[in-house]
Amino acid sequence: MKYFLGSKVYVLKLSILLVILILFFNFQSIFQSSASAEENKFFLDKVVAVVNKEVITWSELYKYMEFVANDEIKSLNPDERFKYFKKHQEELLEKLIDTKLQIEEAEKFGIFVSDSEIDAAINDIKKKYKMSDKAFNETIQKEGMTFEDYKKLLKEQVIIGRASNMFVKSKIIVTDEEINNYIAANPELSCDDDGYYVSQIFLKKRENEEELKIKINEILKRLIQGESFNRIASQFSEDVSARSGGSIGVLKKNEIAPQLAILLSKMNIGQVSEPIMTEHGIFIFRLDGICFKKGSERLINYVRNLLENEKFWNEYKLWIRSLRQKAYVEIMD
Repeated sequence: MKYFLGSKVYVLKLSILLVILILFFNFQSIFQSSASAEENKFFLDKVVAVVNKEVITWSELYKYMEFVANDEIKSLNPDERFKYFKKHQEELLEKLIDTKLQIEEAEKFGIFVSDSEIDAAINDIKKKYKMSDKAFNETIQKEGMTFEDYKKLLKEQVIIGRASNMFVKSKIIVTDEEINNYIAANPELSCDDDGYYVSQIFLKKRENEEELKIKINEILKRLIQGESFNRIASQFSEDVSARSGGSIGVLKKNEIAPQLAILLSKMNIGQVSEPIMTEHGIFIFRLDGICFKKGSERLINYVRNLLENEKFWNEYKLWIRSLRQKAYVEIMD
């Protein structure tokens, strides 16, 4: 698969071929020294794509996939995680190619990040997850990365953030008229007071804990497999909300338990909570939406952010497309 606009294709291809040959002979020596199957996952390398004059190898792609993986993917065992990455290799390769193009564009305009800024960002990550230096290093090593690999990938993400702010976000404008029109078209966002639209699955407490455990595991398994929350709630939930697929409507923020308010405030719309044990039984919540007091500043700011994000992603895609159109990209079969 190729994308190219520009001249000197022949010279560029010769340069690329030379780089690939050098990589091949370097990898040959690596093959001879590698010992374990886990190591071979990285050492049995190959070129998977070419972006302008730079090649992307499988090992580089794998490290990138580990870096951008969410917590759910990171929690898989190494073999399951590797299978997931292989299955999604094509789409993740496209994202890495876009990353390379954005980094190149940022460099053209002198956008950079200092080592001290990256060190500070890593220290913030350690504090957030309460990790020692040793634990942090062990974690990234399990993901097939060295500390320098991680710093490089983190630096690239920060540079991309600054580049997208400069080339995309800084040009986005949301007017008051757009905000008012959106609020009028989405009346569910306005309530008598701040609140959350919630659905739940509830299982009563039992003397037989093993029976309860089996039911919870069955529910979680079906949720992970993508089955509808409402359908599962209708079948399993043991309160009146089962009749409405688990929906319990709007919970006013100032009328619910502080622990539940904190939980819901940290969830994204559509997200399902972990099972929560109470004195009455086990709850699993899904955040279906949020609403704000009519005319409040919080409502206006929320809608403004929604519209800014929507415009940002639309413009961001156009920017990436423009970078692709003027680049040489070849994906190896």
